[in-house]
Amino acid sequence: MTKYKLLKPIKNVDWKVGEVKETEQDWNGFDDIITRSCRIRHFELLLLEHAGFIEEVNDVRIIPVGVGDVAVCCGGETLRTFQPLETPKRWRAKKYSNYFYLNENFEVTEKSDIWGAYDNARYKAGNYFQTTEQAEEFRKGVKALIA
Repeated sequence: MTKYKLLKPIKNVDWKVGEVKETEQDWNGFDDIITRSCRIRHFELLLLEHAGFIEEVNDVRIIPVGVGDVAVCCGGETLRTFQPLETPKRWRAKKYSNYFYLNENFEVTEKSDIWGAYDNARYKAGNYFQTTEQAEEFRKGVKALIA
């Protein structure tokens, strides 16, 4: 089980800033956080962590090690060092226009944006792209982080 601490408020989620929640395994064996109002899926946790909304509070830490660089550390030992990803310009599709995102199987998926809760959550988490190429590049980055 992994523990996460909320750093920034997330709209419509009953999780207070500074509060630590522990993941629970779903029927596929993936770690999710369950609150009274919603279930935050494992891939959404990765995106929320990448966007700076949550941080893992286990022995494994991601720490800055220079101008823009970060390192993944466990028990004082550096496991891997990463260069930062460039922050893309925030694009949002017009209502009922299509966008791309990573689904729970880390597959690039196209969807019509109805400006609903799921569309807004993906946009806020950074899992929202104008092209398949952008989504595929992000998918490669996420897979590299969890490999």
